[in-house]
Amino acid sequence: MQVEAPVVYQFECFRKGKNGNKKYIGILRQDRLDLCKDNQPNFKYSLPIQLQTHIKWEVEEDNQEGKKHYKIVSFKFQQVKQINENHVAKITTFCGDEKTLATLKEHLRNKIIFQRIQDFYTPLQTLGKGASSRVLLVRHKNTENYYAAKCVDKSYVNETENGIESMFQEIAINNDLDHPSFIKLHAVYEGDNTFYMVMDLLEGKSLHEELNNHKNGFSEDIVRNIMWQILTGIEYMHEKQIMHRDLKPENIMLLRKDDLNSLKIVDFGLATYCNVNKYLFPKCGTPGYVAPEIANLTDKTLKYDKVCDIFSAGVIFFKLLTGKDLFPGVGFNLVLKLNKQCKIDLTPLQMKKIDPFITNLIQRMLEKEPTQRITATQCLQDPYFLPCYQETGIQGPAKLTAFQKKQMFSTCGKAFTTEFQNENQKGSPSDRIENKGSFVTQDTTYKPIQQHQQKIIQKFNTTEFDHIDPTQSPSMDQVKKKFQKGDPIEEEDEK
Repeated sequence: MQVEAPVVYQFECFRKGKNGNKKYIGILRQDRLDLCKDNQPNFKYSLPIQLQTHIKWEVEEDNQEGKKHYKIVSFKFQQVKQINENHVAKITTFCGDEKTLATLKEHLRNKIIFQRIQDFYTPLQTLGKGASSRVLLVRHKNTENYYAAKCVDKSYVNETENGIESMFQEIAINNDLDHPSFIKLHAVYEGDNTFYMVMDLLEGKSLHEELNNHKNGFSEDIVRNIMWQILTGIEYMHEKQIMHRDLKPENIMLLRKDDLNSLKIVDFGLATYCNVNKYLFPKCGTPGYVAPEIANLTDKTLKYDKVCDIFSAGVIFFKLLTGKDLFPGVGFNLVLKLNKQCKIDLTPLQMKKIDPFITNLIQRMLEKEPTQRITATQCLQDPYFLPCYQETGIQGPAKLTAFQKKQMFSTCGKAFTTEFQNENQKGSPSDRIENKGSFVTQDTTYKPIQQHQQKIIQKFNTTEFDHIDPTQSPSMDQVKKKFQKGDPIEEEDEK
């Protein structure tokens, strides 16, 4: 006997009819949304809860105390119905009060794709752009909070091998990661030509840029704080059976400007669930950081372990302490060759007189044989990270709960960094977002991406943008004035 999925949310709504409104009861479960006529046990409409399902929210402008407020008044969806002998697409609209529909929308967030992003967000300026996507600074119309909207061209998604599957997987993975190491995905919208992924706004630079300002690396204490944040994120991710597969300084961002306590792991375009039957991109990563078992992969049907991320973290660890690349070389092919050979030289650590216990930890993270490589949990149990536990007064790794680790994240290592603006302060970054994209391929031999191949093998990369000159970007005051009338996001006006 099949057990019915529990009810997530139950609500009242109605349909407008010629003879008055028809009352309905909405029953939201994990896998579907049922709509039943009042006092009738059987549902009349049922929507599957999946990313392929679309709901369009209708919003009405309302003045509250002289200020514009946009309230949701109804939602509509399309279903195919059999009328006589023909199958006809019918759009059905349900109305309800603002609080009920807003709560329903929140429950459906990231589980289905919404439409008409312009009803909820105002675009302010472009933060970055690349061949297949761009990132917009947007402001929520009611809360006036700022977010980043990653915009992916639908033609690119449709024409790229595994494009739609990859995007849906990226959305699902982002939605599964509820931890301070990762930014939050707030909603996914689809327009006529574009998919929009609305995320937290990152106001700081990347770890790559911070390293450029510290050519000889950071002190051991600062590195401890950085690696603690990265490894607690990896540990959480791996507990969720997710591996990133493209960890590098470019994909570690600062939520707040100049605040090394606010690191976020980004760009899950190459991430995958460990338990899938077949990886969408079996052979992928960035030369210089990719684990050797992936770089040397010949049979793309073979599975590998999530400790591939620990190797990448070990390379980052080495560079944070020394300021040097673990696999130094000029050009894609040479770096990749050294990466594949994986001949580890930790002499730069000795030259900087790094504690031998730290060197030993890095060496265990960089084991060429993945079965000999330590896990994220084992890394965090190393005595090197004891100060992170001691500063909070929490007992050591053996008795630390997942909740305590999450709680510790934002307080660990504050003695080594400077706090800047409040995380909840309203505002927007005046600095540019600039990061270098990674080389990625699905070929059995890594080759630089050729121009004509780019659509086939380029990944969805949240940081792969052209450099933007900040002197050419409008100030926040100019942006606010320009968009104070709430101009709609381009390409999304409906006729």
